[in-house]
Amino acid sequence: MSVAGRFTDDFYKQLAKDNANKNLISSPISVDIALSMVYMGAGGRTAQEMRDVLKLPADKKELASKFKKFLTNLEGREKVAILDIANRIYVNDRYSIVPKFNQVVKDSFKAEAEAISVNDPDKAVSIINKWVNDQTRSRIKFIVTNKDISSNMIMVLLNAIYFKGQWQYEFDPKLTKRADFKTADKQTVPVHMMKLFGSFRAGYVKELDAKVIELPYRNSSLSMVIFLPEKVDGLPELEQKIAGFFTSLPKLKVNLKLPMFTIEFYSELKGILGTMGIQDALSDNADFGGLVKSSRAKISKVIHKAFIEVNEEGAEAAAVTASIGAFVFSFTPTPPLEFTADHPFSYVIRDKDTIYFQGHFVKP
Repeated sequence: MSVAGRFTDDFYKQLAKDNANKNLISSPISVDIALSMVYMGAGGRTAQEMRDVLKLPADKKELASKFKKFLTNLEGREKVAILDIANRIYVNDRYSIVPKFNQVVKDSFKAEAEAISVNDPDKAVSIINKWVNDQTRSRIKFIVTNKDISSNMIMVLLNAIYFKGQWQYEFDPKLTKRADFKTADKQTVPVHMMKLFGSFRAGYVKELDAKVIELPYRNSSLSMVIFLPEKVDGLPELEQKIAGFFTSLPKLKVNLKLPMFTIEFYSELKGILGTMGIQDALSDNADFGGLVKSSRAKISKVIHKAFIEVNEEGAEAAAVTASIGAFVFSFTPTPPLEFTADHPFSYVIRDKDTIYFQGHFVKP
């Protein structure tokens, strides 16, 4: 069972809405994990707000147990596909981390805590960004800059997630041709359109007014699911409906056309989290007494960076987060379903329980 709850759905809806005109790649579960680590050291009103927004259980031991099971099950699970999730905590060496908190995150979140001096911002930035670069296999080279490191920085909590997989059925590069992609504002932009004919779980979902297709990865429980609205400008409405879509799709013959794309995305999440209700944790009234031996610890920044590349061989994705119903299918078995992603669409990378990456492609 996934540790992710409705928070990841609510978070993505808000993120997609705020970035409706930008290509988007994100890892809501990465944000969830990073903030859940912070919650383990929160108390009072701060903990209550975070618990309500993150949809977390009141019993922190229960939460720790869920994450421990989730992260343990991921280790060594994949074969050809690679899915790595890693956590790290950097603490200003002027402060001390609460031993009990340190033990919990080490045991349940598999997070290492490391003291770091902020007297030399360049060195601190180098240490943090090297960890990010290593965990995402050089796909995300930095998460913080000198501007993020100050004398009053107490702690940086990082979560990195990396994925690389090969399609179970690869696209033939010889069939990739230049084609037109129609944007929501009625512009036409050229793309490299991949082509593939085969049997896939796919169909038209009436409630979404969209075609949906699942593209499995080789020797993996993971797949990419693409949601293609029938209307060229139908993506915003679609993305408010697809939360929690884990319904099994029927298997059909499909003529698939999908553009190659690469997306890099950066966002400061304090505004979104504040809108969702996490406010006390971001203020001077924050209560993180169970986390750091300091009465003025608060979350100063929440940074999210992500990357994805989709080509004929498969997909590669990475993300880092730092914390400073029923569906009805309507389809005709023959002839084959025409699935041409030549206008804005949404996508997720998931297994049967958990969405690891989520985003949309709106303009080449």
